[in-house]
Amino acid sequence: MNNGFLLVNHVGITVSNLEKSIEFYETLIGKKISNKDEIGGKRMAQTQGLDDTLIRYANLHLDNINMDILEYVEPKSTKANYSNEQISAMHLCFEVDDIETVVARMKEIGIEPEGEPIYFEKSDGLKAGFGTGVVYFKDPDGTNLELIAPKGPFQRERN
Repeated sequence: MNNGFLLVNHVGITVSNLEKSIEFYETLIGKKISNKDEIGGKRMAQTQGLDDTLIRYANLHLDNINMDILEYVEPKSTKANYSNEQISAMHLCFEVDDIETVVARMKEIGIEPEGEPIYFEKSDGLKAGFGTGVVYFKDPDGTNLELIAPKGPFQRERN
């Protein structure tokens, strides 16, 4: 039994249009969703401090984490606007081997990065991790996403 916080099961992303977001994430990741369903009612609502809820959702399984793509029908979602420097802003980072190849494929399918990829070097103020590549982009609803090609302390052991 794991009593610590050693594993992340999933990340949930609230979207405005479930079908549009399924298409975006399936195209981005190159994998189909594993499940599409809905859940609602007062029992589910109380877990989130709501009076009532109806959530349409899809599950997408990556190798090391699951993604929940959620469209709130009730209560109707409002748009949050976060940029990465704002307190409580979060982002989802996808690990890749070759940033340039992935960015080229993203551009082919109409996904533009926020800026050009960079590769960490000493002048960035780091003590380690030189050569790590990063680039940021957004999903159709403006969710902050990142690609990383990790080196040094940014790498994790892969099973």
